[in-house]
Amino acid sequence: MKLSQYARKEGITYRGAWLRWQKGRIPGAYLDDTGHVVVPDPMHERLNDAVVYARVSSAKQKSDLDRQAERMARFANARGLSVVRVVKEVGSGVNDHRVKLTRVLNDDDWGTLVVEHKDRLTRVGFEWFRVLLARQGKRIVVANEADDDRSDLMANFTSIIYSFAARLYGLRGAKERTKRTVHAFTGENKR
Repeated sequence: MKLSQYARKEGITYRGAWLRWQKGRIPGAYLDDTGHVVVPDPMHERLNDAVVYARVSSAKQKSDLDRQAERMARFANARGLSVVRVVKEVGSGVNDHRVKLTRVLNDDDWGTLVVEHKDRLTRVGFEWFRVLLARQGKRIVVANEADDDRSDLMANFTSIIYSFAARLYGLRGAKERTKRTVHAFTGENKR
């Protein structure tokens, strides 16, 4: 950003900002080819610092969790992001009481959240995450955006029905009840 923008942001005069720059009190500020003082924007710099978030639904998928985290770390590095942390969590995508995700969202040491699929972050309300993080100067990068909205919606619908059936009837009967419910809505064969 220009020195004048920096001054406005800091609530000081341009002269005050100039004096700070001359004394070396603006970290990273430099004189460009045209003779203007350029101050790096910390928000923009922070976007290069990424947190990889990997999630699976059950402890049985623990090995999948490790592979997912490794894939996303490689993906982030290939995009030029610096991975500052890898967070792995076991829990339902519908559950809004995930301790590790909450901790990540409360931290300020990152600018980009990297997930493999939207549903690894949340089954419902993904766009709310995008909007709220953007308000904080952060962003979400999804490695595999779903091309087929219908299949994405059906996967979300199925996982929500499964989650509620598991809560109501216990885990044993949830899978069969979910299949019957999806069959009733879509007319697909239950297999």
